[in-house]
Amino acid sequence: MKVLKAYKFRIYPNEEQIQYFIQTFGCVRFTYNQLLYARKKALQAGDYETRLTPAQLKKDYPFLKQTDSLALANAQRNLDRAFKNYFSKRAGYPKWKSKKSHWQSYTTNNQKHTIYFIGEELKLPKLKSLVKANLHREILREIKSATISAKNNQLFFVSILCLENVMSLPKTGESIGVAYCSENLVQMSSTNVFLSRKSNSYYQLKTAKKRLELRAKLAKKRKVLLSQAKNYQKQKRKVQKLYMIIDNQKNDYINQLTYFLVKNYDYIYLEKHPKFSENAKFSETDWQHLLRKIQYKVSWYNKQLAFVVPDTKESEEKCFAIEQLGRQLTTS
Repeated sequence: MKVLKAYKFRIYPNEEQIQYFIQTFGCVRFTYNQLLYARKKALQAGDYETRLTPAQLKKDYPFLKQTDSLALANAQRNLDRAFKNYFSKRAGYPKWKSKKSHWQSYTTNNQKHTIYFIGEELKLPKLKSLVKANLHREILREIKSATISAKNNQLFFVSILCLENVMSLPKTGESIGVAYCSENLVQMSSTNVFLSRKSNSYYQLKTAKKRLELRAKLAKKRKVLLSQAKNYQKQKRKVQKLYMIIDNQKNDYINQLTYFLVKNYDYIYLEKHPKFSENAKFSETDWQHLLRKIQYKVSWYNKQLAFVVPDTKESEEKCFAIEQLGRQLTTS
């Protein structure tokens, strides 16, 4: 089965490459907002389409010619997709792109071998020099596109979208019930429980946030603006780094967990509409992340997934009730 699979790597651009990326982020953001404004005016006039294109924008704004044309074309495609979701009532009205956002990105396509790796370096369109990358996984498949993203224009990443053939996993004949758990994200009916890695990042984050509040009070006492308080800004960067570490750990845990489920079980029954706890280690967003990953993985590896509403409210018995109800639905 051929599927589109993404690989994300950390990249380390030099100063010239960083300036190019920042310029491209700005041009893509500008193009998106201009097309959104034109579409908004067209809708007010009763027209659902606009003839404005990135090529026409280049005539009025020559600086757009200096960036990757495919990145601008993808900005238009993203806007068209956003309006399609809006008219289908799957999403809200498209929002403006802001340069104040922590994350900036653009996507370019691989046309006639314009995106490729040479050892530990990446070749991208419009860039004459190679970008250093932490290639922790080997890519031997056909590259379709690359998305360059940056957090605060300091940490840079590339997501490589590839077309590759995925083989089905062997059948096990086993089934499992999975319920939401605020501590470990999931609670399973099987005794072969998948445990998360122990980490003290949450304790470190709690301590770092308390210290950040203390330094904010000290800066206020000294009548110093927080933007100019060096100790506060230094502690703020530590808190942001801990948040990023926890997010990465969660993503890694969810990836391992979902692959564990599809590898060891043919029938996976998930709790439908669980109740989420406030200030829990794993939130509703993490649960939705789990659902997205397990849904495409059961499709890739030829397994079955079903959502079940359990009768019992006891957390220890809920996962067993989910598995029993799921089996009844499968056999009926």
